[in-house]
Amino acid sequence: MCGKIFTIVFVAIAVLMALLAIFLPPEHIEYLIVVSKFFDVMLPVLAVGALLKYLCKCPGCAAKSDCCKKDDQSNGAKCH
Repeated sequence: MCGKIFTIVFVAIAVLMALLAIFLPPEHIEYLIVVSKFFDVMLPVLAVGALLKYLCKCPGCAAKSDCCKKDDQSNGAKCH
């Protein structure tokens, strides 16, 4: 549920920035470019962090989900 909320928030921000880029007068676009550059720098850093987290995760440990709990009961694997 929490993941859906974050997704909706970021999609709304992206749509809002796109609409502002279309409708703002040219003098006010400078602020929007600063915000856009912030996300341009932030996204690759977050992507590398997510990739490293994925690669360093032990193969027996899955995210805590209903699937993981079912696997725990059937084969004795532990999820942390």
